[in-house]
Amino acid sequence: MFGYEFVTLDEDQKHARRKLLEFYPVIAQWSALAILALFQLFFFVSWLAKRGLDYERPRSPSLIKRKDGKRTWLGSFQQTCEQARWWLKKPVIRDWGTRAEWIAGAVWTFWLLSLCVVQTGDGLDYLHLTKRFGIIAASQLPLHYLLAMRSPYSPVQLLTRMSHEELKAAHMVLGRIVFFLFVLHGIFYMNYFVLSGFLAKRIKDKDVIFGITALVSFWALNTTALGRLRSWNYRVFYVSHVAIATLIVVPLFLHVTHIRLYVYEIFVVYAVHVVLRSLSLDVYSGSISVLPGTNLIRIRIPLTGKHSALKWKPGQHVYLSRPSGKSYSTLYDQFVLRNKTNPFTIASIPSKDQELVLVARTLNGNTKHLAQLARSLTMAGSDDVATIPLGLEGPYGASARLPDFARFDKILLIAGGVGATFVMPIYRSILEAGDSSHPLRFIWATRKLSETQWAFPMVDDDEPAMESPTHAVEVFVTQPVGPDLQVSEAAEDVELAEDDQLLSMEEQMEKPRRGVLLRAGRPQIRAIIDEECSKASKVAVIACGPKAITTTVSDSVERWVSRGLDVYWHDETFGW
Repeated sequence: MFGYEFVTLDEDQKHARRKLLEFYPVIAQWSALAILALFQLFFFVSWLAKRGLDYERPRSPSLIKRKDGKRTWLGSFQQTCEQARWWLKKPVIRDWGTRAEWIAGAVWTFWLLSLCVVQTGDGLDYLHLTKRFGIIAASQLPLHYLLAMRSPYSPVQLLTRMSHEELKAAHMVLGRIVFFLFVLHGIFYMNYFVLSGFLAKRIKDKDVIFGITALVSFWALNTTALGRLRSWNYRVFYVSHVAIATLIVVPLFLHVTHIRLYVYEIFVVYAVHVVLRSLSLDVYSGSISVLPGTNLIRIRIPLTGKHSALKWKPGQHVYLSRPSGKSYSTLYDQFVLRNKTNPFTIASIPSKDQELVLVARTLNGNTKHLAQLARSLTMAGSDDVATIPLGLEGPYGASARLPDFARFDKILLIAGGVGATFVMPIYRSILEAGDSSHPLRFIWATRKLSETQWAFPMVDDDEPAMESPTHAVEVFVTQPVGPDLQVSEAAEDVELAEDDQLLSMEEQMEKPRRGVLLRAGRPQIRAIIDEECSKASKVAVIACGPKAITTTVSDSVERWVSRGLDVYWHDETFGW
């Protein structure tokens, strides 16, 4: 095949081949450090560029148009980088990855394939080529597991300044590359067995059986990670993915001895992951309730001076373990505490509110269980609910690295539905850090006005307003008041409030509330962005909500980036 032959080697030739089989996987594994070094170089260059741009920055949209001096070069460099970043994040095909993922994946695949074939042409040793594919693939597994590490202390996250969620794409791309190399390794070996007449004998040998088992396991890993399956049932994907990824090390270890070094490294990564996740896991006492007239659940956890959660930042999120109403005392409870979890955005400012507030829409799975548990814990004849143990892991999220918003001419925040749980704490923190003249605008589109009650509680007339009237949240109600509350098909069997309760809540919410401007219909996202961006030279735009909203915002912002406007852009997209 490809000019390679089945050759017979003497002992010295076998030793030389073994040396090469040990050398090139090390190169493949440690070459990942070059990528991390490029990240550090990029951070350094960005820091230098930022220092230059901040030097006597003019408050005028004409910055990019200046023709003289260092500022023009730095401005052009920054603009080129931004336009390249926006081009790279565009999807090649919907739900098939971005241009950046395809380009990075192609480059890394080419590099690994090069390491698979280099110095195998001397003597055209077919078995050397076949073995190289397998061991190069194995050398990437520790990095693959590192990219999946869910911990704020992950070394890859710290070095790349990317969140666990942002690194998921790299984890999936590398997983496909590793699977591709293992498939080639398996195909080449099966071809060798067939052409040599060894298939009937070798297929019964343990090393081949374990190799096939590992290959089938990798196929299952890649299949369960497909977007359609994740959309259909995320719990099936998560449980099967974690279980297979844990068990696959057994057939890998038993397959051949020369890849065991990388299996040991996987054990180390796995052990460190368990320890780091344990450092981020704690059990709190809090309450769960269903917000009247909605299919939203709210979790409130009071904080005291000893809680580290008081230092958590706006926009971060945590993983809530599935609660039963009792303490996590049994072995099964401990398994649930670490594996049956759902992400929840922190909808409060812990240091100011002295509590964690989590809000989510009731769907199937854990959120449906939480809604049922909330109703069962509600005390008869009272609005109070019982306090129960709640396991939280975190905090997570790229929002921990949000910029200093005081540097921007305009700040535009856009939320859709429960996406406001991410945006509202950021909005409040910006207000508290600035003055009443700060150029801030918050757009919130929601289906029902009652779904905003967690953010705008009833207050007495003599209480001071939380927000400045200058920065009232523009709440767009997209559906009319009435008992036709829409829920997803997955939650049709969720018990909702009675019609009269819903109407009553909608009527209560329509009463004037401080810091709220009510508007009917859908917000004209593109027109709003054009209005804000046309009056500034440096703009921050943050959005969170359904993918349709964040995509519209992204497309509208990109038009201004292409014109040379300095835009900071961050989106938190939920749902598949």
